Amino acid sequence: MPIPKDRNPKRTFKELRHDILSDLLKGRKTVNKLAKETGINWKTVDNHLIWLKGRGFVREVFASSYVKIYELSEEGRKFLGVEGDS
Repeated sequence: MPIPKDRNPKRTFKELRHDILSDLLKGRKTVNKLAKETGINWKTVDNHLIWLKGRGFVREVFASSYVKIYELSEEGRKFLGVEGDS
């Protein structure tokens, strides 16, 4: 089935991860907030955050059974080409 012309094709993993990291430039975010602001479903954001955390691009600053909060690490800033704190 062809993709409708008014709909963008699916984003690649690289694009999804870049969108998540770019959104974290604005500050600490919950998984739900990242999902809403990037237009990526919650489970996909959570899975990519696990990958990004393992590579040192993000840090988990709070975790409970109900919420996780992440922030961009210095390594993530370097990856995006942004120096220093925001």
